[in-house]
Amino acid sequence: MRDYYTNYPRSILWLIRGGRFLLGGAEANAAPAFETEVESFYLGKFPVANEQFEAFDPAFQRSPDSPADRDPAIGLSYERASAYCRWYAEIARKKIRLPSEVEWEFACRAGSDSQYFFEDSEEAGRYIWDQRNSRQKVQPLEAKQPNSFGLYGMLGSVWEWTSSSFLPCPLRGAEEPDGQAALKVLRGGSWRMDRDDISCSLRRGELPDAPIEDAGFRIARSFR
Repeated sequence: MRDYYTNYPRSILWLIRGGRFLLGGAEANAAPAFETEVESFYLGKFPVANEQFEAFDPAFQRSPDSPADRDPAIGLSYERASAYCRWYAEIARKKIRLPSEVEWEFACRAGSDSQYFFEDSEEAGRYIWDQRNSRQKVQPLEAKQPNSFGLYGMLGSVWEWTSSSFLPCPLRGAEEPDGQAALKVLRGGSWRMDRDDISCSLRRGELPDAPIEDAGFRIARSFR
């Protein structure tokens, strides 16, 4: 009997219309700045939540820092995030995957070319859960404003796994060659960081099998 994805809690995917943009920047832990182009794709409005991940892995143990049904599933490795995408792709009959880091930054920036996707750090409290306002745990993402693409929690809240290998300069394409790097890229920062250290271009590399306490993921799908 066919298993339907509509039988499970599922992500809302937003259409992100592609275009050219300036990736990277001068901030600490940013990639060297260069102009590149992204094709249109779909991206989760929120990171994958506990109740969604538990549909894939009923034995998943929720973090005490992110315990509610709709809180992001965290404490995950790249490998577990990728496994969820493969499972969801099979039941949805769609090519569900992790976003590349180039796609992720394009979606995060939402047309901005500054450190944040909003004007300056004085506005951060309207958009970001971070060390200053999170009370040391994940807070409801919808309590903050989304970026202009309608995406919540792109900065602060939880680190997000991407499909990309941690290379000195991100590849312009979504596909990664095998064997280029042992580490995978996380983006966005988390509630444990100070907002001055968070930026749209912030990147971090970790081993694919490493469970990261403050890391989750959101799903993506190509437009065509």
